[in-house]
Amino acid sequence: MRTLLVDDNRPFLILARHLLAGFAEIQVVGEAYDGEEAVRAAEELQPELIIMDLAMPRMGGLQATRLIKAQDAPPVIVIASHYDDAAHREFVAQVGAEGFINKRNYENDVIQLVRRLLRERGDV
Repeated sequence: MRTLLVDDNRPFLILARHLLAGFAEIQVVGEAYDGEEAVRAAEELQPELIIMDLAMPRMGGLQATRLIKAQDAPPVIVIASHYDDAAHREFVAQVGAEGFINKRNYENDVIQLVRRLLRERGDV
Protein backbone atom coordinates (compact mmCIF):
# COMPACT_ATOMS: atom_id res chain seq x y z
CA MET A 1 0.00 0.00 0.00
CA ARG A 2 1.65 3.19 -1.22
CA THR A 3 1.61 5.60 1.74
CA LEU A 4 2.20 9.33 2.14
CA LEU A 5 2.99 10.72 5.61
CA VAL A 6 2.08 14.33 6.35
CA ASP A 7 3.09 16.20 9.51
CA ASP A 8 4.94 19.42 10.31
CA ASN A 9 6.81 17.64 13.13
CA ARG A 10 9.81 15.89 11.56
CA PRO A 11 10.60 13.70 14.62
CA PHE A 12 7.00 12.48 14.48
CA LEU A 13 7.45 11.58 10.80
CA ILE A 14 10.56 9.57 11.70
CA LEU A 15 8.54 7.66 14.32
CA ALA A 16 5.67 7.07 11.87
CA ARG A 17 8.05 5.81 9.18
CA HIS A 18 9.72 3.50 11.72
CA LEU A 19 6.41 2.02 12.85
CA LEU A 20 5.24 1.39 9.29
CA ALA A 21 8.57 -0.23 8.34
CA GLY A 22 7.36 -3.36 10.16
CA PHE A 23 4.80 -3.98 7.40
CA ALA A 24 6.14 -5.45 4.18
CA GLU A 25 2.84 -4.45 2.55
CA ILE A 26 3.38 -0.74 3.30
CA GLN A 27 5.65 1.39 1.12
CA VAL A 28 6.16 4.96 2.32
CA VAL A 29 6.44 6.82 -0.98
CA GLY A 30 6.79 10.32 0.41
CA GLU A 31 6.48 12.88 3.16
CA ALA A 32 4.93 16.32 3.24
CA TYR A 33 5.21 18.97 5.93
CA ASP A 34 1.94 20.89 5.49
CA GLY A 35 -1.39 20.59 3.71
CA GLU A 36 -0.27 22.41 0.56
CA GLU A 37 2.61 19.99 0.09
CA ALA A 38 0.24 17.09 0.82
CA VAL A 39 -2.14 18.11 -1.97
CA ARG A 40 0.74 18.35 -4.48
CA ALA A 41 2.30 15.08 -3.28
CA ALA A 42 -1.04 13.27 -3.50
CA GLU A 43 -1.37 14.33 -7.15
CA GLU A 44 2.23 13.43 -8.02
CA LEU A 45 2.74 10.23 -6.02
CA GLN A 46 -0.77 8.72 -6.21
CA PRO A 47 -0.63 7.11 -2.74
CA GLU A 48 -3.28 4.64 -1.64
CA LEU A 49 -3.09 5.83 1.98
CA ILE A 50 -2.33 9.20 3.54
CA ILE A 51 -1.76 9.59 7.27
CA MET A 52 -2.01 13.32 7.92
CA ASP A 53 -1.73 15.68 10.87
CA LEU A 54 -4.74 17.86 11.65
CA ALA A 55 -3.03 21.13 12.63
CA MET A 56 -0.21 22.33 10.37
CA PRO A 57 1.02 25.71 9.12
CA ARG A 58 -0.20 27.19 5.82
CA MET A 59 -2.92 24.55 5.31
CA GLY A 60 -4.25 22.11 7.86
CA GLY A 61 -5.29 18.52 7.42
CA LEU A 62 -9.02 19.21 7.07
CA GLN A 63 -8.67 21.57 4.11
CA ALA A 64 -6.03 19.34 2.50
CA THR A 65 -8.33 16.32 2.91
CA ARG A 66 -11.16 18.18 1.14
CA LEU A 67 -8.89 19.03 -1.77
CA ILE A 68 -7.34 15.58 -2.03
CA LYS A 69 -10.74 13.88 -1.89
CA ALA A 70 -11.76 15.98 -4.92
CA GLN A 71 -8.94 14.43 -6.99
CA ASP A 72 -9.50 11.50 -9.33
CA ALA A 73 -9.23 8.16 -7.45
CA PRO A 74 -8.49 9.71 -4.03
CA PRO A 75 -6.62 7.67 -1.42
CA VAL A 76 -7.79 6.57 2.00
CA ILE A 77 -7.02 9.43 4.39
CA VAL A 78 -6.52 9.07 8.11
CA ILE A 79 -6.11 12.13 10.31
CA ALA A 80 -3.75 11.97 13.29
CA SER A 81 -4.09 14.55 16.06
CA HIS A 82 -3.78 15.33 19.74
CA TYR A 83 -7.14 17.10 19.42
CA ASP A 84 -9.36 14.12 20.18
CA ASP A 85 -12.91 15.12 21.00
CA ALA A 86 -16.32 14.63 19.41
CA ALA A 87 -16.20 17.93 17.49
CA HIS A 88 -12.81 17.24 15.88
CA ARG A 89 -13.78 13.67 14.99
CA GLU A 90 -16.97 15.02 13.39
CA PHE A 91 -15.00 17.57 11.33
CA VAL A 92 -12.67 14.77 10.19
CA ALA A 93 -15.63 12.66 9.05
CA GLN A 94 -17.32 15.63 7.33
CA VAL A 95 -14.33 16.27 5.05
CA GLY A 96 -14.26 12.63 3.95
CA ALA A 97 -11.40 11.14 5.95
CA GLU A 98 -11.85 7.44 6.60
CA GLY A 99 -10.24 7.39 10.02
CA PHE A 100 -8.82 9.20 13.01
CA ILE A 101 -5.82 8.35 15.18
CA ASN A 102 -5.16 9.96 18.55
CA LYS A 103 -1.45 10.85 18.57
CA ARG A 104 -1.21 9.91 22.25
CA ASN A 105 -2.00 6.31 21.20
CA TYR A 106 -0.36 6.55 17.78
CA GLU A 107 1.93 3.54 18.05
CA ASN A 108 -0.87 1.12 18.91
CA ASP A 109 -3.57 2.78 16.80
CA VAL A 110 -1.58 3.06 13.56
CA ILE A 111 -0.65 -0.62 13.71
CA GLN A 112 -4.30 -1.58 14.25
CA LEU A 113 -5.41 0.74 11.44
CA VAL A 114 -2.90 -0.65 8.94
CA ARG A 115 -3.83 -4.23 9.80
CA ARG A 116 -7.52 -3.40 9.30
CA LEU A 117 -6.88 -1.68 5.95
CA LEU A 118 -4.76 -4.58 4.73
CA ARG A 119 -7.47 -7.09 5.77
CA GLU A 120 -10.06 -5.04 3.88
CA ARG A 121 -7.82 -5.14 0.79
CA GLY A 122 -7.25 -8.87 1.21
CA ASP A 123 -3.49 -8.47 1.76
CA VAL A 124 -3.49 -10.17 5.16
